[in-house]
Amino acid sequence: MTADDSPRMPALASAQSPAAATPVRFRRRSLFSRMPLRSRVALLIIAAMALVVLAAPLLPLSDPLSGSLGERLLPFFSPGHPLGTDTQGRDMVSRLVYGTRTSLFAGVVPIVIATVIGLLIGTVAGLAGRTVNTVLMRGVDLLFAFPGVLLSLLLAITLGVGLGTLILALSLVWIAPVARIAETEVARIRELDFVTAARASGAGQPAILFRQVIPVSLPAVLAYSTSLVGANVAISGGLGFIGLGVPSPQPELGSILYEMQAAIYVDVSLAILPVLVILLLSMLFPLVGDGVRDAIAGRGTAS
Repeated sequence: MTADDSPRMPALASAQSPAAATPVRFRRRSLFSRMPLRSRVALLIIAAMALVVLAAPLLPLSDPLSGSLGERLLPFFSPGHPLGTDTQGRDMVSRLVYGTRTSLFAGVVPIVIATVIGLLIGTVAGLAGRTVNTVLMRGVDLLFAFPGVLLSLLLAITLGVGLGTLILALSLVWIAPVARIAETEVARIRELDFVTAARASGAGQPAILFRQVIPVSLPAVLAYSTSLVGANVAISGGLGFIGLGVPSPQPELGSILYEMQAAIYVDVSLAILPVLVILLLSMLFPLVGDGVRDAIAGRGTAS
């Protein structure tokens, strides 16, 4: 080693050491930050709408159930009625806010019920033996044999119209697809190493179910269930439009649309307002469901 080389060696080592010593760290990110931009925007819009409809009793809105026939079918930007009035002279802003509240309730609650029941059926069928799996999944196939809208119509006709009947009908519609998704996920998860290790350690079937399988399969089921809320809102609106949903005068987007048919010949823009809200909700929830699925697929980023 020459005298000229000796000073360069420490300098070279010191120049390389920071890069070599810098570890690649795994940075965990929230579920919301991992969602695509379009899904985050959709979730924020839904959250804003939910906040408005939940706070409706506190807002300076007109009574959605009372109106004046002398003010029926007023156009947009009328004094005291920014979005006009309906065929009974009731304020459309108030009707749409309370109608969206009812539609969201009818859209979300059945999905929650169907998700709980479907997840339980699917996980038990996926973990149990062939006989139990066959019995449970044949029952699921029986629900699949009835188209969802037809099943809702039959229940509404049989049990009578009302919010309770609507929730029951829509819950039964979605149990089968949620159970099928859950059973598929559990069938994939039960062969993974951590479940095998839990069995080898002597863990019982209930412990494996609630501590190992359900926490892993739940995100995929929730992503699917979230996307169903939009379809639920559309179905409940369709049932309300044909008079088999929430009965008038209680505001619901489908029943509001039914009542506004006469406005088509006066001001079509008044009649199209509930349609636009239904379409908006029907598009937003699938976007959120897709975002949840994409976020689950990528748990974090290296920094």
